[in-house]
Amino acid sequence: MNLINIIIVVVGIIIVILFVLLKLTKVPKIVYKSKPVYSDHKEKPEKAFFSSKYGLVGKPDFILHTKDGLLPLEIKNTKRPNKPYFSHVMQLISYCLLIEEVKGTKPKYGFIQYKGGQPFSVSYTENMKSFLIKTMQEMRDYIDLGVAPKPTRNYKCEKCSCKSECFGD
Repeated sequence: MNLINIIIVVVGIIIVILFVLLKLTKVPKIVYKSKPVYSDHKEKPEKAFFSSKYGLVGKPDFILHTKDGLLPLEIKNTKRPNKPYFSHVMQLISYCLLIEEVKGTKPKYGFIQYKGGQPFSVSYTENMKSFLIKTMQEMRDYIDLGVAPKPTRNYKCEKCSCKSECFGD
C-alpha cells in the first residue's frame, strides 16, 4: 500500500469511530443528518472563536450545520443530571453568542450531551444572551476591584482550593 491509500484508510477509520461515538452518546438524529462545520478534538484542534465586542473566546466541541442553521454541541464526560448544570448552560450560550458574532448567524438553540441519556436542548434567546453579557460584566467588575464575590453556597467552600484566597486563611 502506498502512502495515499494508508491515509484514506486512516481517515475512513476515524470517521467510523466518530460515528460510533456519537451513536453511543445518543445524540439526537438531527446531529447525524447535519454536517459538522467545526469539530475541536485532540487529533485536529481548531482555532478558538473570538469576539472583540464582548471580549469572549471559546472553542465549542462541535458546530453542526442543520436545517435550523448552525448549532453548537457541547459534550460533557459526566453522568447526565436531571437538568443541565447552570455553568454548562452558560458555556453553551457563550458559544451561541460567539457563533452569532463570528459567523454572522444566530443559532436558535444548542445541545449539551452528558453520558447516559438524551442531550439537553437549550434555547438561545435574547434573555439568555442578556443574562450572559450581564454575568460577564459582573465578573469583570470583580476582577477590576480585585475582590471575589460572596459565596452563594457556603457548603461548597469547604472543599474549594481557593478557600484561603476568599477568606484570607
